[in-house]
Parts: sequence; structure tokens; C-alpha cells
Amino acid sequence: MTDDTAPRPTPPPAEDKPFLGGRGFDLLMGLGVLLISAISLWVAVSANRTQEKMLAASVWPSLQFGTSNTSTDGEPQIALDLLNRGIGPARVRWAELSHDGRPVHNLRELLAACCGYKGESPGFTSGLRQRVLGADEWIQLVRIPRAAIDDSLWESLDGARHKMRLRACYCSVLDDCWLLDSRKDEAEAVARCPAAPEVLWGS
Repeated sequence: MTDDTAPRPTPPPAEDKPFLGGRGFDLLMGLGVLLISAISLWVAVSANRTQEKMLAASVWPSLQFGTSNTSTDGEPQIALDLLNRGIGPARVRWAELSHDGRPVHNLRELLAACCGYKGESPGFTSGLRQRVLGADEWIQLVRIPRAAIDDSLWESLDGARHKMRLRACYCSVLDDCWLLDSRKDEAEAVARCPAAPEVLWGS
């Protein structure tokens, strides 16, 4: 007959087992290091891109074309102007000036195309090819004083100047480039300047 009152042997305490074995711990540490490295790389790339954008913005050029029939002093004249409204220099690769779709080399051709004028050039011009315009630099591509032409030519030219179009490709000092078209509100960013047209202004 069994004696139920006899003390029973106490089982040995269970040993605490680690949550992860040695290989599991090494794997966890490796994944942590890999994650930290990936985050560091992403931060470095993002910072570099931000710096590149800030540098590009600090040398950004912006050319604008305009026309007027009065000088800043109030004197009557016909003028075609180009202004760099950006904060960095603009390197002009090429420029094409046309009237009603017809490109011209110089003022004589322009007056012949717009107004049928066959005489000597009555005004002054500035070329653009391979020219650098600094920030806020303004040049007059064409300037014809009122006193240099008769009433008939003045009236024809004053109406025709609104049909004149300037296309030009220019780049910043970082070789970011834009294609200007005076018929569009903004210049178009391009990877590189396209080939120059056959007829260039001032060539």
C-alpha cells in the first residue's frame, strides 16, 4: 500500500532560455546595421540633391523679350529689348529674330521684311550669338529713333513690331539650358540647346 503522505521529490528548476540564439542575435544586429546604413545613404543623397538645387537656383538666369515705342526718357523710338531678370548670368548660344515667320540676319532685312524698306539702316542693333548677359543686364537688339525715319515707315514699323518673334537658347554657368520663345509665357527647360537655326540674328 502506497504512503501518500511521503514527500515527493522537487523537480529541478527550469533553465531560462535566451529569446534568440547566437545566430538569431547576429542576424538581428546585421539587419539593424543594414537599416542604419540605408537611412544614412538616403539622407546623404537627399542633402546632396538639395544642395544642387540651391546652387542651381543661385545662378538661375531668365531672359525676357520686349518691344516699345518710347525710351525710358520719354523719347519716341522703336526698340526691341532683351533683359535678364534672373539672378545669374545667361550664356546665349544662339538667337533667331523673325517677322511674321520670316527670320532675318540684320536690321536691313528686318525692315525689308516688315515694311518694304530698301534704304540704309536707320538705327542701331546689338548681336546676341555667344553673348553673356549678367543678372539684370538689359540690351537693345534694335533701336530706331523717331527722327531717323519718316512718318510712313514709323507707322508701319510701330504696327509691325508686335509681329516680331525672338527665339533663343541660353544656359547658366552650370550648363542648365532653356529655350526662349517670345510667343510663350515662360522659357522651356531643355537638356541641351538644339542645333542653331540657319538664319541667326546678328550673324
